[in-house]
Amino acid sequence: MLTVLAEGALDALTLGDAELHDRLVVQAAQRVAAQGCDVVALAQFSLARAASLVENAVRVPVLTTVGSAVRLLRERVEEAGRG
Repeated sequence: MLTVLAEGALDALTLGDAELHDRLVVQAAQRVAAQGCDVVALAQFSLARAASLVENAVRVPVLTTVGSAVRLLRERVEEAGRG
């Protein structure tokens, strides 16, 4: 596992510069993808907004904590409905 920080991305988002945020996230994802990763995980909810841009910029699957949380919640609700 390789962890990469999109340096300055959260600060940019906090200051209202969503475009800079997304660009920094894409650049970080491209760096990690270039190192041979099998998947990119955008592991903070704030990063999910850049997921489609990252998907277009790298050739590996892109996961988000938002998507993972929704999938898990859906599974649990479906299980409860069957039980």
